[in-house]
Amino acid sequence: MKRPMATRRRKKLIPPSWHRWLSKRWQLWRGHWWFHLGVFALWRGRYQKAAQWLEKALAILGEDAFVRMQLSWAHWHLGHPVTARLHALRATEQLPHHAPAWVFAGKVLALRGKWGEAERALRQALLLSPKNFVASSWLALVLFQTQQPEEALQLLKRLPVVDEPYLQARLVLHLERLVSERGEGNALPLPSPPRWMRWMRALFGWLCRWRGERLLEDGAWDAAAKWLHFASQLRPDDLWARILLTIALIEGGHCHQAENFLAQIPQKTPEARLLTGILWARQRRPFEALAALDGCDPHHPLVRYYTALAWHWLGETERACISYLEPLYREDPASLRVRLKELLRRLNES
Repeated sequence: MKRPMATRRRKKLIPPSWHRWLSKRWQLWRGHWWFHLGVFALWRGRYQKAAQWLEKALAILGEDAFVRMQLSWAHWHLGHPVTARLHALRATEQLPHHAPAWVFAGKVLALRGKWGEAERALRQALLLSPKNFVASSWLALVLFQTQQPEEALQLLKRLPVVDEPYLQARLVLHLERLVSERGEGNALPLPSPPRWMRWMRALFGWLCRWRGERLLEDGAWDAAAKWLHFASQLRPDDLWARILLTIALIEGGHCHQAENFLAQIPQKTPEARLLTGILWARQRRPFEALAALDGCDPHHPLVRYYTALAWHWLGETERACISYLEPLYREDPASLRVRLKELLRRLNES
């Protein structure tokens, strides 16, 4: 009996619709892969690689607003402001009702110095999202730059400031200028300590100094000055209490009172040199301040802050922010935030 002939099985072809669907999914996966690689490179600071990979993602995914925003940021770090502006504005065209796209465009335009375009973009972001504190913080900076300080102050009072070192540094310097232009306020009343504290001078003097130090750390300059004045009255030999009292008065803007207490500190001490430098910086005497602070510890927070303030009075605002205030923020993120809060309080009271 004949055996049946074995027939070759035909391979089943993938239907064209499935092939198209798989090809589309594969391209989408490739685009997302390059996008995430680019974002990771951007986070690691490898801006050239980030730009190359994000360009590949954009070529595969087409007009994608999120890819364009990241690509804009990569080109900004590479020193291509025109390309960065182009990608940021294209992102707003693709997502006209997306507030973060307008915030991003406003931020890039502000960093490039295009204040008019930045103001329009940030106002559009606030129109879409009125409680967007990132947009309000950058808009406040733009308004300060365009000589609209009153509206900028209203924005800073209404919403918190975003936690970005460069932005906080620029805002602090603008507020310092406003405080300086409004002049020194009334003298701070410094009453004598209560009589019952004099029964145990050493103990109560130490407690008053401890309380003043804590208030000084929190940025409550006036309250700290009162407690430290108690300490210096109860313990006349406590040099550190007088030093901290002088710092509190300088930080609070009471420069004439600070000069009186500075005269009581031995001039040969390094603390007296530091206090003289920060007092001159507060009084807008930048050359004398820089000369005095030059011999102090460059890593000291007060040295960094008041050196930045002195360079700001000389018109070197970018140098002040990048070289002094941003390193200060990296060491203590709350330092600039505390100063912003205290400067706003002083402007509200004046």
